Amino acid sequence: MKTLKVLKYIGFGILGTGFLFLVIWGVMALWNCLIPDIFNGPELTYWQTFGLFFLSKILLTGIAPQGGHDKRTKKEWRSKFREKFGPYRSDEETEPVAPEA
Repeated sequence: MKTLKVLKYIGFGILGTGFLFLVIWGVMALWNCLIPDIFNGPELTYWQTFGLFFLSKILLTGIAPQGGHDKRTKKEWRSKFREKFGPYRSDEETEPVAPEA
């Protein structure tokens, strides 16, 4: 049973690596088909595309692990907000205001 789990993780690792290589190859193919013709830009090699893909991942999503948002910090922020602006009351904001004639 334990061997089956290990083999499953190895299989998912191989599939994930293959998927990553396929995505990078797709980005390279799109870049090399579009950018040189449209903007007179350079054609990229596979490793240049890998670097560009990795850099965009860092810039767009960061390098922190996902799902690790600190709930305590969110509660602290919420309590400071309520101290400053008061509690949120949705019933006051949703009532229509009659125009004065």
